[in-house]
Amino acid sequence: MATVDDFQATVSLDDLEAAGRELVSIDGAAIALFHHEGEVRAVDNRCPHMGFPLSEGSVADGILTCHWHHARFELSCGDTFDPWADDVRTYPTEIRDGTVFVNPNPPRELPPDEHWADRLETGLEENLRLVVAKSTIGLLDAGVDYRKPMGTALEFGTRYRESGWGPGLTILGCMTNVIDDLDPADRKRALYTGVRHVADDCADQPPNFDQPSFSTDEVAFDRLKSWFRDCIEVRDADGAERCLRTAVATGRSEAEVAELFFAAATDHPYLSSGHVLDFANTAFECLERVGWDDADETLASLIDPLASADRSDERSSWRQPVDLVALLEDVYGGDVTATSGLEDLA
Repeated sequence: MATVDDFQATVSLDDLEAAGRELVSIDGAAIALFHHEGEVRAVDNRCPHMGFPLSEGSVADGILTCHWHHARFELSCGDTFDPWADDVRTYPTEIRDGTVFVNPNPPRELPPDEHWADRLETGLEENLRLVVAKSTIGLLDAGVDYRKPMGTALEFGTRYRESGWGPGLTILGCMTNVIDDLDPADRKRALYTGVRHVADDCADQPPNFDQPSFSTDEVAFDRLKSWFRDCIEVRDADGAERCLRTAVATGRSEAEVAELFFAAATDHPYLSSGHVLDFANTAFECLERVGWDDADETLASLIDPLASADRSDERSSWRQPVDLVALLEDVYGGDVTATSGLEDLA
């Protein structure tokens, strides 16, 4: 096809007007041309949902409809009526001497990293696996470090799930723990797997509203730690969150914050069949990757699972026919059902 500046000649306007649509190939890209309501429109022929040829779709009232899953697109800009399908790419057109010219490589409104970062947030907000997949692939292909989309998912998962840290965030942490050891193609799959589970965890969930830190920096660490453990002991999630946020806000070291949290997490044996410690370990591992800046939000999401945890020493299966708590006390000494009873168990 003839080339003029950034535009390339395709078909005559008369032929397109008579046919209503034409499929052309420019630089290996299949582009569907439509003559509708006196205007010429050009879109990527592949439906962004699953690739059905849009040249075989229907056009009416300015809407292009894919016949495979009935995804609908605003023809002039490509925006979808159905977010699960994603937007279709459009191309500028010009009419020159009765011929339709198309620019197959128009400049994007945003650079790829910003575009895919925006799309990732949309995928998380609306729990759209297709959009999450495209975004994670697009970000890694654009050279973005995986820690950036990981941080986006971590922030989203802790903010938009009132019940706190869930299995999706643990999956995200596990996937990123091994991502450096994977082949490049598998890194995309790993990141997508983690992010999409976070989106699924947060779907239809109420957001979390923070408890603020105490407005003082004069509380000694040992006292703050004692307060935190006492709050958890009586399942006071709000008080525990204020203690934890205060520890972070007053500049306590990562080791001190970990000591505060894990002391309470081991005051009773085998909380929630081990999930409390599993979630906490993964949360601290995630912070090692994305940085400590959002530690207060990330760690605060662990409070509800910790405060509401199922305590094994309160279960009949741990007491009969063999008293497992008594066995632990024989081995480690002390009363393991009392606050600080398992602090030295390591």
